[in-house]
Amino acid sequence: MLAGLAETSPITIHNQECFAENMLYETRTGAFLQFYQNFGMDISGFRESGKTSLQTYLPYFRSPGNMLLVHNTFTSEEDILFAQSSTKNIYWSLCPNANIYIEDTLPYLALFRKHGCKMTVGTDSLASNHQLSVWEEVKTLHEHHMEIPLSEILNWATLNGAEALGIADTFGSFEKGKRPGVVNVDKESKSVRI
Repeated sequence: MLAGLAETSPITIHNQECFAENMLYETRTGAFLQFYQNFGMDISGFRESGKTSLQTYLPYFRSPGNMLLVHNTFTSEEDILFAQSSTKNIYWSLCPNANIYIEDTLPYLALFRKHGCKMTVGTDSLASNHQLSVWEEVKTLHEHHMEIPLSEILNWATLNGAEALGIADTFGSFEKGKRPGVVNVDKESKSVRI
């Protein structure tokens, strides 16, 4: 149903947030079965594809346009290559504090960087995060991945995010005619001052 909607704005999908998601699609096993049962949801019509969740749902989205995949904690190199062959303009959103809260792990960023993936930074929600601060997410990414220059992570959180949302003509970078907003941050900042 989602793939059939007119795409006037980016499509956002929580993707491979937990190990159980791929288990459900690959073998119809794992923790999601109990999750659905606990909520009284009948999934008797669901059939496993034998593929990861991303490789199962992405082919339904045939029209070009931006797609923001959120979390990607259990995304493999094979999944990345599969997504790159899609007609969609894929952006990979990281929510590191939520990932640590939910699964106590982070996506394997070396794979995304190796394949030149367009990365963004998000917060998820207060259901899995203590605050909704992109700066705190940037700090967490940098603390866990000191090999990635802070300037690169900041680009993910600014211009790449604006591009993914289709608002880069106004926000995301310092250029004539844009309104990116100005912030003063340093590595020790607990919050961002505007």
